[in-house]
Parts: sequence; structure tokens; C-alpha cells
Amino acid sequence: MTCYAYFHIDKQDENLIFEYALNKKLTIDTIILEYESIKSYWIHREIGRIINTLKTKDILIISDATQLACSVSQVLEILSKIYKNKAKIYFVKYNICIDNIQRYIDIQLFLTLISKIESDFISKRTSQALAKRKETGMPLGRPKGSKNKNLKLDIKNNDIKKYLNLGISKASIAKLVGCHPQTLYNWLKRKKLLKIKKLKS
Repeated sequence: MTCYAYFHIDKQDENLIFEYALNKKLTIDTIILEYESIKSYWIHREIGRIINTLKTKDILIISDATQLACSVSQVLEILSKIYKNKAKIYFVKYNICIDNIQRYIDIQLFLTLISKIESDFISKRTSQALAKRKETGMPLGRPKGSKNKNLKLDIKNNDIKKYLNLGISKASIAKLVGCHPQTLYNWLKRKKLLKIKKLKS
């Protein structure tokens, strides 16, 4: 059995992985440094070489899924390969081990892992996009003073007017359309509907 610790060169998480291995009583035999961009297909990078050499009971320790590849689909390919090699992979950030020595994968554990991976990729892409905008001098967020063209309650426009004309209270209307009363009040104010008179019953 060989235990590999995998690091991407632009990540500063060595101590986290070493501490994790110590807590799990795992002895790291080989440290793998990845210099190739994550954007490159995983098979053509160092991680691809390592995964193709994994044998039964071998262990791969990694910080998180975003170091493996640039998409969830590629991560799934990697997990499938590890499964076929009957090896293990530890994700430090998620504190999850996919142990493919078992006859089956715990479905709930797997779904939890995928959920965390997707969340990580979304967070990473958002951070990269914001950093790129900042580098080019573009403003972050919505321009000051701008407003959404389409509001959440616009699709309920006809229903809200109908409820107002029926004399239903704004608090009750908010419940009927599924929003907070203040959200409804703000929408009515922007649409200039606050002064609509209720029809007498």
C-alpha cells in the first residue's frame, strides 16, 4: 500500500493535508506536486499519471475536488478510475473518504460529496470572475443606483391587483403570493399600486 499526498502548485494547503494524515494515522509515502493548469484535461496532467498507477488499497489524499479537475464531470471520471483500481481517496476539506474496497459506494455519502464538489466549483468560478473584473478595473456588483428590470413579483402582477380589488389585506396577499410583506410593500411602491382603492363588498 502506498499513500500519496497531492498538491497543486498554486495551493497553500500542505499543512492541512499533513495534519489530516496525522489525525487519520496515515503515513504519507509520496508527495505529488502538480504544475500543470487545472484547465488541462486530468489525464494529461500529473494527477492522471498517479491515478493510473494506483493499486489495490493505495491511498490518495487531496485538499478538495477543485484541485483534481475543472469540472464535476471530470472529477466523476477520476472517482470512477479510482474505483476500478480498488484504491481510496481522502478529501481533506470535506472530511470524506471514498473507500472503493467496499463492494458498493454509500449512495448518501456519494451524493453528499457531489453536492460539496458542485458548491466548491461554483464558489471558485465566482471568485475567479470577480478577480478578473477587479484586475480589468470593472466595477463589482450591480452599478450604483441601478434597478432590476424584472422583479420577483412581476409574474404575480395580475393576481396581486385582483387581491387588492377584492379588499384582501397586504399581509394576506403576501402569504398568497409567497413573499415577505415588506417585499410586497416595496413592489407595490415601485409599481405605484399602493393607492389602489379596494372595491366595496
